[in-house]
Amino acid sequence: LRKRFVYLFYLFYWAFKGGWRLKQEVAARLVPDLQGLPLRAEVLKRLRQLKQEGHELVLASASIHRDVSMVAQQAGIFDRVIASTTSNLKGARKLEAIEADAAGRPFSYMGDASVDVVIWQKCQTAYAVAPSRATRFKAVASGVKLDVLVADGLPFQAAKKSMRLQQWAKNALLFLPLLAAHQSPGPMWVPALWAFLALGLVASSTYIWNDLMDLPSDRKHPRKKRRPMASGELPIFQALVWMKLLGASGFLISYFAVGWAFTCTLLIYTICTLLYTFVLKRVAFVDVLMLGMLYTLRVLAGGVATGIEVSSWLLAISLFVFLSLALVKRCAELEFLQQEGGDTPPGRGYQMSDLSYLVSMGISSGFMAVMVLALYVDSQNGSILYSEPKILWGICPVFLFWLMRIWILTSRREMIDDPVHFALNDKQSWLCFALVAVLVFAASFA
Repeated sequence: LRKRFVYLFYLFYWAFKGGWRLKQEVAARLVPDLQGLPLRAEVLKRLRQLKQEGHELVLASASIHRDVSMVAQQAGIFDRVIASTTSNLKGARKLEAIEADAAGRPFSYMGDASVDVVIWQKCQTAYAVAPSRATRFKAVASGVKLDVLVADGLPFQAAKKSMRLQQWAKNALLFLPLLAAHQSPGPMWVPALWAFLALGLVASSTYIWNDLMDLPSDRKHPRKKRRPMASGELPIFQALVWMKLLGASGFLISYFAVGWAFTCTLLIYTICTLLYTFVLKRVAFVDVLMLGMLYTLRVLAGGVATGIEVSSWLLAISLFVFLSLALVKRCAELEFLQQEGGDTPPGRGYQMSDLSYLVSMGISSGFMAVMVLALYVDSQNGSILYSEPKILWGICPVFLFWLMRIWILTSRREMIDDPVHFALNDKQSWLCFALVAVLVFAASFA
C-alpha cells in the first residue's frame, strides 16, 4: 500500500482467489525489509534451550519460502526451513510436510493459531505463543494440552503508548477560537470538549497507521525502533484492531456530540493525514507545509465545532508558527542522525546538506509569525477586541525569545524531534505561556 495505493483494490481481488494467490502476488511485487525484525525474546530463549539439549530446530511457516529463509538466517539458530513454495502450507498441509521431515521421529511444535490444532494433536509437546481465547478453547476441546510460552491479550501499556497521548496537547488548538473571541467557560465550551475527544481518538488512530506504514524505517532508526509496533511490543494484528476501534469511536462521538459540519472537517483532517502518510511525508518541503496546515486545520475545526468565525489574522499567525515548528522537527531529526553518524533519514526526502537551509526557513517562518502578530496589534481589530491593545506588544518579545530558544536548542542537539512534546515538559516554555496569558488578560480588562 505504501508503494502504490492502487494495490488496495488488487488485494481484495487476490484474496478472493485464495490465500496462496494473495501471497504469490504480494511476494512478486515486494521483497520485505526484514532487517531489525523484532523476535519474541521468550520464544528465542526456549529455542536456545532446546538447541543446547541437542534438538534440531526447523522453522515451519505458511509464508513464502524466500521470506521464511530470511527470518531463519536472521535468527541464526535454525537447522532448516519448511515453507510455502507451490501451495499454501498451513494446517493439514504443514503437518504432512513436518511429518515427512521428521521421518517417523517424535517432534514438538510451537504455534499461535487455531489452524495449528491439527499439528498440536500429533506432536509430542504443544507450545502455544500468545494463543487467542478461541484457539485455546479449540485446543482443549480437541484434547490438546498447551504449554503457553507467551500469554494472549492486548498489551495495555503498549496500546496506550501507541496512541501518543502526549500529542493530544496539539488538539488544544481547538479552543483557540474560543479564547480569541473572549468566550468564558460556558455552553459553547461543551461541543469544543467533545470535539477535542473526537479529534484525539481519530488522531491516535492515524498515528498507529502512520507507525505501521513506517515500520521498516522505524526499525532502523536509533530511537524510533523503540515504538510499540517497531519493537514488537504491540503485535501488528492487534494494532490494526485498536486503530479501527479508536477511529470509529472518534467519528461516532464527532457526529452525535458535535455535528455533521465538524465531522466533515474531521474527515478532511483524516484524509490529509493519510495523504501525508502515504505520499507527502517523503516529499521534501511539502511534508512540512502539510504539517503546518494540519496544525492550522485544528484551529479551523475549533471554529466549526463552536460556530465561531476564525479570523484571517489567527490563521496567518498559526500557519507561520506551525510551519516553523514543523521545520524544527525535521532539523532535530537531521541533527540527531548526524550525531549518530547517519547519512540520510530513512523515509524522508532530505539530506544532511539541506540542514542549514531548513534552519533558515524555520527561523524566517517564526519571525514572520511575530511580524503578523505585531501588525494585528496595530490593526483596527486589536482595538475593537481589547481595552488596551498596546499591552499586547509585550507578547512579541516573549514570543521571539521562545522561538529563538527553540532554534538554539535544536542547533545544540538538545531538542527532541517533537517541539510540542518538548514545550510541554519545559519550565521556561510554561513561563512564556503564562506571561502571554497575563498580557492578554491585562489588555482585555485594563
